[in-house]
Amino acid sequence: MTGLLLSLVAACASNEVEPGDSPQSAAEAFLSLIDKGDYEGSWNQSSAWLRSMTDADQWAEHAGSYRQPLGDVLNREVTSIEIQESLEDMPAGQYAFVTFSSSLADGRNVTEMIGLMLDDDAAWRVI
Repeated sequence: MTGLLLSLVAACASNEVEPGDSPQSAAEAFLSLIDKGDYEGSWNQSSAWLRSMTDADQWAEHAGSYRQPLGDVLNREVTSIEIQESLEDMPAGQYAFVTFSSSLADGRNVTEMIGLMLDDDAAWRVI
């Protein structure tokens, strides 16, 4: 999988991703920013790789176009975390995919997948 992995999005934990955080906590922090419409904050917390691929304004437009139509998330639970030692067409490194089962306010149940990489600062950050 290459490119941006941003499925559906909703509300969770803290806003800051600290070095050493788990993939789950990093994904939840990222989703929390997206859920609040803080696209600039989510871009700032994303991986150096993602930031090199798009600027903050492009990211905000892209993320907002996916997130805003979804409405509120009532519940989000982790269903799997997959760690990979490499990823095709990506820089060498460690990767994680966190999958959530989420319930939206309009009654839909959706699956969200967030792709992350272990960045140079030892923090898991969204790709």
